[in-house]
Amino acid sequence: YQRRVRVQKRVQHLIEGGLKVLALDFDLTICSIHTRGVYMGTEEDLKNLLHPDMVELIQAASPRLQVAVTTFSRQTKLISNLMKCISPKNTIMVRGDFSCETVNKAIINEGKQTHLHSVLEELDERSGEQCTLDQVLLIDDQGDNVRTAVSNGSYGLVFHGPNCLSALDNPIPDQPELLSCECHAN
Repeated sequence: YQRRVRVQKRVQHLIEGGLKVLALDFDLTICSIHTRGVYMGTEEDLKNLLHPDMVELIQAASPRLQVAVTTFSRQTKLISNLMKCISPKNTIMVRGDFSCETVNKAIINEGKQTHLHSVLEELDERSGEQCTLDQVLLIDDQGDNVRTAVSNGSYGLVFHGPNCLSALDNPIPDQPELLSCECHAN
């Protein structure tokens, strides 16, 4: 029960901070392993390798925030199917290695920027709601991807394990920045 309350409070902090998009990397962030985009096991086996804290965050956030998976993996169908299992009533966008080709070529093609812009474009097309990068939080195990997102106007959190989500226990700062936590790589 306390865990669920803590996760709900984290989501509430994101919403109160003006965030509308929670962008999550897949390998070594949602999933505890790096699939290298060539995972050969079953969906059920892979589901067992997901970080429980990330699953809870997705489940708590997806009805209230747009959740998007931003990955360099080519296995977007597999990831989409897993997201449907985790949060069957909500649309979780998945942006993989080849799913961002329609994004404006003027966008900085660094880190996860094309992924993030693709998510924002779809949100605008789908709902007419114009979201901006300063309404996005990227959680990724690759510090370079996170720092690029922050330098382009998004919030970011480098993921070194589930304890890093403690950075979401505090209110979100007024200006996009790199959120920090007291955790270390496992």
